[in-house]
Amino acid sequence: MSQELPLQLQEKLSRLQQLQQTLESLYIQKEQAKLEARELESALEELSSIDDNTPVYRITGRILVKKNRAELINELNEQMELVKVRISAIERQESKIRERAAELENELKNALAGSRGGTPA
Repeated sequence: MSQELPLQLQEKLSRLQQLQQTLESLYIQKEQAKLEARELESALEELSSIDDNTPVYRITGRILVKKNRAELINELNEQMELVKVRISAIERQESKIRERAAELENELKNALAGSRGGTPA
């Protein structure tokens, strides 16, 4: 097909490509958040396996700061909740974008099929 796509179809195709790029970006963000969740989970497991009297430290910048074990567990649990919320938000956003991308894809397919068949889209 040597004809150029009509402007409206070009815009839809461009929008579909943008949505696909956004999905890729969201996928990377979600994987990073999942990695963070695994790290937090590992730290929490380690903290739960040690004695209350065992000194624990937290890295702050370039130094180690001694922390109360219970306080550190609470902080890590709060961080874990925030990461879970972030993952949920990303998944909701992904879902909406996938739906919109599927709609655009169908619109493009229908328009292209209609233009090939000689019927208006």
